[in-house]
Amino acid sequence: MAGPAIVVPVLRSCPPGHPGGQFGLPGEPEGFITGPTAAGGLSLLGPAELERAAALAPGPRAGFVAGRLALRRFAAELLDVPASDLTTNFSCPRCGTGPERSHGRPGYALQGVPVPLALSLSRSSGWVLLGAVVEPPAGVTIGVDLEDPARLDFDGFDGVALTRAEREALAGLSGPALLHERARLWARKEAWLKMTGRGLTAAPDTVDVLHRAELRDLAPGEAGLPRDLRAAVALSASPS
Repeated sequence: MAGPAIVVPVLRSCPPGHPGGQFGLPGEPEGFITGPTAAGGLSLLGPAELERAAALAPGPRAGFVAGRLALRRFAAELLDVPASDLTTNFSCPRCGTGPERSHGRPGYALQGVPVPLALSLSRSSGWVLLGAVVEPPAGVTIGVDLEDPARLDFDGFDGVALTRAEREALAGLSGPALLHERARLWARKEAWLKMTGRGLTAAPDTVDVLHRAELRDLAPGEAGLPRDLRAAVALSASPS
């Protein structure tokens, strides 16, 4: 009797200034979006996404829009459909699921039917990391996270973000080595919390991610990311 199928996620990255990465809509020239707020790109977003973007300051707004454009175009490419045909279908354990949601677990619908994709998105230092499982078995979810070690150079991080065992694992480290290991652990933690759907409703210092079979660190430069960033992917096991 054959065991459960091995689930392999699709991982892609988009550099700063290219919110759609290598993906374009049929008939559009390569690089047709010249900036994350270009009118052609904004027209792809749903009403809830546009409302959320409008409430943000210009810097965060650009990052938010770039991420959502990249995610939508990524999903469209995997499904081989125009990105403009997709409608948002995000889900939140507290708020529900539907086109009026702009937060929670990413998802889309096509002609009113949820598409067969498990999706995750992370942004850091202008880069976007995307993860997907195509036609995921029931119960399979994914979480990805991307971190810049330079952002974690401040006192107090370890005390509020890491478990006791994680803090002990960092003992003796300093300088760049400490920052890189902080970023690695934080990427694992965020990826895990996205996969489970808990997000930061769970206190991060209670979630130990040193040894979890569902988590994998991305190698430096994997998925086209800069070598100085740290990233992780979490993939839930499918029911046997």
